[in-house]
Amino acid sequence: MWTKKILEWTENAKAFLSVVFTWQLPEAWSRCVWYREQGYKVHVGGPAVSLFPEYLTQVATVNSLVVNALPRHNQQATRFSTGCVNACPFCAVPITEGDLAECQGEPSPIVCDNNLLACSRRHFDYAIDTLRPVRGIDMNQGLDCRIINPYHIDRLRELNLHCVRFAWDHTKEESHVMHAIELCTKAGIPKSKIRIYVLIGYHDTPEDALYRMQTLRDLGLHKNSPMRFQEIRGDKALTKDSYLEPTWTEYEMKRFMHYWFRQAWASNIPYTDWRG
Repeated sequence: MWTKKILEWTENAKAFLSVVFTWQLPEAWSRCVWYREQGYKVHVGGPAVSLFPEYLTQVATVNSLVVNALPRHNQQATRFSTGCVNACPFCAVPITEGDLAECQGEPSPIVCDNNLLACSRRHFDYAIDTLRPVRGIDMNQGLDCRIINPYHIDRLRELNLHCVRFAWDHTKEESHVMHAIELCTKAGIPKSKIRIYVLIGYHDTPEDALYRMQTLRDLGLHKNSPMRFQEIRGDKALTKDSYLEPTWTEYEMKRFMHYWFRQAWASNIPYTDWRG
């Protein structure tokens, strides 16, 4: 299971905090102060700290150590690369991790690469070969539907897959998303194992977001995840769900997220009839 809170641990006279989400930074400040009062030398890192490198400098040493905190966040998590070749403006990865870099991974089921398919074929093959003995592989961070090809699919089919995931960030990417889904289904990957992250509230409208979610459901994909856009810089990033696109109201955003996260029992209710 993922650790949803700030990850904290101590070793000898040192306290370590790994902060993933920017809205956890105010709490992280308080935790750093508490550890200092207990006599610990405090070290902090994580994506949120990389996005706001000055925020905790008065109460901790920031990003001074190379620590692989991923297994502490989830013991079943692994990755074979860091960074990404893309520079999507809504994504924190270019800031927190930089360019794509290949690395060794462990044979664990939850694969957390930002863009595994952008790796060299040799490294992609290494990742697949490492994962082959593992049961229930979850391509957790998503696969890039813009570059996936039949070779990738053929090798992914060698794995004991729990699910493959893609992202549909904008309507204009529909052809890429449909192509990725088609490649999977033609290769025999059932729709029940195909899941899509759908970015909501970033340069879109409620109608646009509804089109993407409804299109996927009409295709027979029922385990998709609407992902509300979060600011990665600025004051709004320090409070969860504080950003709202001008085309949305807060009521409509909450109604939309509430409906699509409850498809296990709400799917028989048309969205137009949903009152939240």
